[in-house]
Amino acid sequence: MDSQNTDQKLAVITGGASGIGLSCSKRFAKEGYAVLIIDANKEAGEQELKSLKSDGYNADFAYCDITKHEQVAAIFQGLADQNKCAQVLVNCAGISPALNALHEYPVEEWHRAIDINLHGTFYACREFLGLAMKNNASDGSIINVASIMGVRASAAQASYAASKHAVVGLTKSIAQDYAHLNIRANAVGPGVIDTPMNTELMKDENVMQYMLGRIPLKRVASSDEVANLIYFLASSEASYITGSYHPVDGGYLAS
Repeated sequence: MDSQNTDQKLAVITGGASGIGLSCSKRFAKEGYAVLIIDANKEAGEQELKSLKSDGYNADFAYCDITKHEQVAAIFQGLADQNKCAQVLVNCAGISPALNALHEYPVEEWHRAIDINLHGTFYACREFLGLAMKNNASDGSIINVASIMGVRASAAQASYAASKHAVVGLTKSIAQDYAHLNIRANAVGPGVIDTPMNTELMKDENVMQYMLGRIPLKRVASSDEVANLIYFLASSEASYITGSYHPVDGGYLAS
């Protein structure tokens, strides 16, 4: 990553080429961060990189299969080789598997959900923290995107709920273990968000009618609304917030 400002902070955003991750990439860039987008969609990643650079922002893109630890590790090793430190990690990479009863759930699909949603988040957190240790970092912020299913469950969503519950637990553990370095870790729990991952869900009128009936605000959220919270949690204004889970759900969990 070419930076003309050596004091510019770096935000690493997994899944940064679409949905909530894309909104985060744009928000952090606009707030003056250098942004490293990590995504498995090479075309979308390169397109967003071109867009950010054309707007004058400092950005870079790294293709990565988040389920492959060696690929994640190589990206952070590349930062270390360039004597660069990342101040913020936002883990947005994730999938929402098809609904299915557990006794009929394809084993390979279970592993895929856990590999992307949990293992991928772990790999990125591990390497981010390792880089922070190498650089004797005195602060940092990790924001992991979980879900409302990180604290509750719905029918036929066992793999998703299991993976997102685990992400919340992982986040709380990181907050405990790295507080002495002033590295904070928080999780956000989006409800129904208008993103490509939810496109098919939002086409189902019966499902949407049921969901909107449970949401006091009676609407879905934009990905920018989630990015707003993520940026706040990464900022110095949230300096005393760590180990927390913050829903962005229009009141769904309160209903």
